[in-house]
Amino acid sequence: MIQVPISDLAGRIVSLQALLMKNEVDAAIIRQNADLYYFAGTVQDAHLVIPAKGQPLFLVRRDVSRAEAQSPIRPVIPLQKLKDLAPRVSEACGGVVPRRLGLELDVLPTSTFFLYDEEIFPRQELVDVSGMIRQVRMIKSEWEIQMMRRAASISQVIADTVPLVLREEITELELSAELEFAARKAGHLGLIRLRGFNMDMYFGHVLSGPAAATGAYGDMPTGGEGMSPAFGQGPSLRKVRSGEMVNVDTMVNFNGYLNDQTRNYCIGEPPARLREAYDLAREIHGRFRKIARPGAVTGELYEAVWNWVKEAGWEDFFMGHGSGRVAFIGHGLGVEVDEFPFIAQGQKLTLQAGMTFAFEPKFIVPGMGIAGLENTYLVRENQLESLNTATEELVIV
Repeated sequence: MIQVPISDLAGRIVSLQALLMKNEVDAAIIRQNADLYYFAGTVQDAHLVIPAKGQPLFLVRRDVSRAEAQSPIRPVIPLQKLKDLAPRVSEACGGVVPRRLGLELDVLPTSTFFLYDEEIFPRQELVDVSGMIRQVRMIKSEWEIQMMRRAASISQVIADTVPLVLREEITELELSAELEFAARKAGHLGLIRLRGFNMDMYFGHVLSGPAAATGAYGDMPTGGEGMSPAFGQGPSLRKVRSGEMVNVDTMVNFNGYLNDQTRNYCIGEPPARLREAYDLAREIHGRFRKIARPGAVTGELYEAVWNWVKEAGWEDFFMGHGSGRVAFIGHGLGVEVDEFPFIAQGQKLTLQAGMTFAFEPKFIVPGMGIAGLENTYLVRENQLESLNTATEELVIV
């Protein structure tokens, strides 16, 4: 079992405490699974109380023994009844009844919020600390980068497997299943965490031919037909044919950390129009790597890429088509798919060393298919490093 280093957890807690003090919040109560893993090193049915000053308390309902084995946070205190939460929070705050408490209001269910607000903490002001949490999470430690490199190595396995199993008449579903099988054997956990409301994701989008241009219900540039209206995205029972572009966009999870990769394949030569689009996507990556350095403003990077696309005459097909177009070309990545930063329209955040994000210039051509290239990048002091090692060539099988 790989455990989060205690030095990482300590640093994260100290960084959050500094933001709590700056914003005059007496304590944060961490409840969501991704945030619990990030700050405590384990996912349990628990409340992690992080005071602005002092030591955190890990209040666990289930399972206390696993929490003690997996997390270095001490003390681990059984919490059987929610009515015991308030005095424990005061204990974490040095015996003083707190005035302002922070919760993850971007993900906390409304009914749970009302329970805390009206019954557990009726004397306190409850405020949102999700922005502070996400701010701490956007800079990755060397250990986190190591986990993301391990995830990228699984993406390499996926890329290596495609030419071995891709053949005419294989269904998108069969191809996706073969790739997931290879990924799971290589260490992919299977679970993909997203923070956005009603955002669903499984293994990714393994799509082919004209049907690949089917839009998504979520905020993503590609979707696919899927198997059911219950989950209208991803692979279908459509059979792959020669001369069609096959888009393999996969998300893998190693020890809680993600890698996002898109590579394109074709049995025989692809349509000339899509090859042109793929070549443009590769060119965009090359140009982007030269300007995406620490200090670059994310919204300005977005505008620069769009200008390149317009110069090439491809603006009608970039990042979606018609009403299905999305307003981003990159998203932060870590323990969740949608972390900071976003390379998106109007964003003011500047790149910093230690940030990681997926950059995904893609072209959707109705009636023909999709073409694109996606890497997970690490911002270094003087360069942008791709964590993905699979060839960026269009692979002809």
